[in-house]
Amino acid sequence: MILIIIFGQRVGLLLLVLTATALGLREFYRLTLPDNGSGEQTVGIALGLCFPFVAHFSRGGELVALLVAVLFVVFLLFLARPKRLTTVTSNMPILLFGILYVPFLLSHAILLRKEPLGIQWVFFLLMTVWAGDTSAYFVGTVIGKHKLYPAISPKKTVEGLLGGLAGSLIVAALLRSLFIRSLPWCHTVILASAILILGQTGDLGESMIKRAVNAKDSSGLIPGHGGVLDRLDSFLFAAPFVYYYVVLVC
Repeated sequence: MILIIIFGQRVGLLLLVLTATALGLREFYRLTLPDNGSGEQTVGIALGLCFPFVAHFSRGGELVALLVAVLFVVFLLFLARPKRLTTVTSNMPILLFGILYVPFLLSHAILLRKEPLGIQWVFFLLMTVWAGDTSAYFVGTVIGKHKLYPAISPKKTVEGLLGGLAGSLIVAALLRSLFIRSLPWCHTVILASAILILGQTGDLGESMIKRAVNAKDSSGLIPGHGGVLDRLDSFLFAAPFVYYYVVLVC
């Protein structure tokens, strides 16, 4: 992934996001629309793939216009199937939520790459999320005693969360010193803390969805790790936050 982002430039990141979108949405719809056949799932994935392309060829504001267009297309899809009115109130929200949840949020990584020092910011996001997840796992495994949210994720602990915060802060400080020296230290702390909190919230949110459908992993695509959605969950809310923070604050 790192090599593709470095040597593939913006196109490499676009291809990564397109792949993650297709696989992530496929897993999401298989969890939430398992008995619905492939029709609505295929439409959802096709519409979702539009977001990375729009983010790649625009400045970002067009994503909102695309949301309106997607809403219209989804309405047309269900209007064209009047014999299945009983599924409208259950399947339509799921179809739209999947598009918002995966491609819309993830496409902000493409927008981030287009900013000044874009590649540095993308790596800041990736490395800080990875550092937080890894630190939280190891600290929670070694010394974790106080459950963080047992109803959703029985293995997460308060100690793990604090360890993840420490890991995010350390890596963010290192990346700031090496690659983004113009970033004030106060912003570094804010970004690292927010990335950790949003990453853990995204992880808990995906765990909530899996628990609701009684699934352990989003899929078995990656042995020992679950599916693509299991690997993406920590990035989904962190990516938009970093992008808007860079654009509006930094």
